[in-house]
Amino acid sequence: MQLIVNCFVPWQDGFVMLQKPRRGWWYLPGGKVEDNELWRQAAMREFSEESGLQLADATLCGIYRVQVAAGSDTAAKDRLIAQFIGHGASGTLALDHREGKLAVIRPEQLPQLPMDEGDRLMIRHTLAAHTRQDPVVFFGHFTYDADHQVQHWTIDPEGYLATT
Repeated sequence: MQLIVNCFVPWQDGFVMLQKPRRGWWYLPGGKVEDNELWRQAAMREFSEESGLQLADATLCGIYRVQVAAGSDTAAKDRLIAQFIGHGASGTLALDHREGKLAVIRPEQLPQLPMDEGDRLMIRHTLAAHTRQDPVVFFGHFTYDADHQVQHWTIDPEGYLATT
């Protein structure tokens, strides 16, 4: 199982996202955890490397298992995503990085962005918790077909977005 960390960071009137060139999809800045690196430090390091901003701290807000079915020419994938909320961002946001283009996304833009639908659901939950100043940690599971379409998902606590 591959471990990925990412970081939701409020900045200006929105939050920071990265558009990767391969599909043109938007993601929260993040990446792999290095050997002997703690998850929180990895999320802060990856965010800083990709955005140019420094974080004072980060707190865990979600743990999600993502399983993608094998295709005719691709292997099945099993990932664990640890999502954090970054606090105390400072510096100058880099607009370009080798990973892609960075931008501040306003919450009302999120539904229209080209992106993975599972990621969109994770971010919607994190955004709702951040808006409420609720320290909830979400736990989720997503299954995808070989074409990377969400087949099933669940996030605990259930019904969180319905109460927003």
